[in-house]
Amino acid sequence: MIEFAPSPRLSRRRILKSVGLAAAGLWAGGGARALPASADEVPALRIIRAQPGKATLSGDAGSTDIWGYDGAAPGPLLRVKRGTEVQVRLVNELPEPTCVHWHGVHVPNAMDGVPGLTQAPIAPGASFDYRFTPPDAGTFWYHAARDFAGQLGRGLAGALLVEEGSPVDVDRDVTILLSDWRPSEGAIEGAALPHLTANGAPRLELAVATNERLRLRLVNAAARALVVRIERHQPVVMAIDGEPAEPFAARGGRVALAPGNRVDLFIDATLSPGDSAAITVAIAGSEVDLARLVYADAPPARAAPRPDPAPLPDNPLPRRIDLTHALKVDVPLPAGTATAPGSGRPLFSLPRGRAALLGLLNRTDQAMAVHVHGHHFRLLDRLDDGWKPFWLDTLLVPAGQSDHVAFVADNPGKWQIEAQPLGAAGGASPGWFEVT
Repeated sequence: MIEFAPSPRLSRRRILKSVGLAAAGLWAGGGARALPASADEVPALRIIRAQPGKATLSGDAGSTDIWGYDGAAPGPLLRVKRGTEVQVRLVNELPEPTCVHWHGVHVPNAMDGVPGLTQAPIAPGASFDYRFTPPDAGTFWYHAARDFAGQLGRGLAGALLVEEGSPVDVDRDVTILLSDWRPSEGAIEGAALPHLTANGAPRLELAVATNERLRLRLVNAAARALVVRIERHQPVVMAIDGEPAEPFAARGGRVALAPGNRVDLFIDATLSPGDSAAITVAIAGSEVDLARLVYADAPPARAAPRPDPAPLPDNPLPRRIDLTHALKVDVPLPAGTATAPGSGRPLFSLPRGRAALLGLLNRTDQAMAVHVHGHHFRLLDRLDDGWKPFWLDTLLVPAGQSDHVAFVADNPGKWQIEAQPLGAAGGASPGWFEVT
């Protein structure tokens, strides 16, 4: 369960009460690819090819066959200014159809990348132009539609970073996309468990200087929930699922992400020159080092650490949701194989601007990562009549439990609701809803 709870202030920051869930400059680490120095250098039309490729996913596994955008895992890091149109032509060089879903981005419905609901699948040898202007600044990602089971697990994922109108006051901006590679799909021969990578590598080194401030954008592209810990530092949660939050300190340096979740952290580098600290992920009851903050053996970047950070600029989401006349719908969550998202009638239909209150009812014995397309929602508190002080587009609903979420239906079209059992490459669709 992803959960925030407010508690008394400490150094003008709220503390994250429980281990819960609580983009930018570069892919960090060895073998990193050079990226444009500014968003202005990104070409107006970006051509990306979904194609077979090779990757070194493990230090002792050699080169592995993957499917990737431009044959790489992760795919190209796309970065634009808020208000700038994204133009991506996806050329399908795979032996099967595909589509791209822009996870968390409030795209026009025709650009959402759901085969059978918003577009026809892109056949092998064909292409499709995705064009949209992101209304929100933040950390998002793109991936193969989950209806094509196995494509995401083979490497078809990348990050989309939408920059704020004014530069954010940090020294370094780093994105880490966490992926797992399942033995059943042949990614890591002989592996007993799914293999986790950070930016397609078994381990990264992030260079920092004492008293620098790092913006670390974490993207969970894996099929399981991940708990990330930053050793010997106090990360502050600045944004969740691409939307700014009131800054929270993560207790114990830990944040948890359901499949599809993102979190933006500010980390003040307060160790001594020449020091280092691990960034770990909890796996099978133990912690694995996937990255490390490596301090330059040089004078500090400044005499003292920066003051507490101010919140990130707001995105155009409603400050409150009036639930008085909200449409109330219960959505039972399925398990098993995916269903055709465009089949049958919508779960519900509502006019643009009306609020919806969804009961996500998980009566299965598996935790479900639920993703609502085209919208962000508030998670209602189980203990009172309020809601959590942050926005989400993806929520982990525990086995045998229910959660309630609320959103304003402000994006017209037909929108899928996904329910992905933890550990599964694909998911099942409880259905879709329509905003008229």
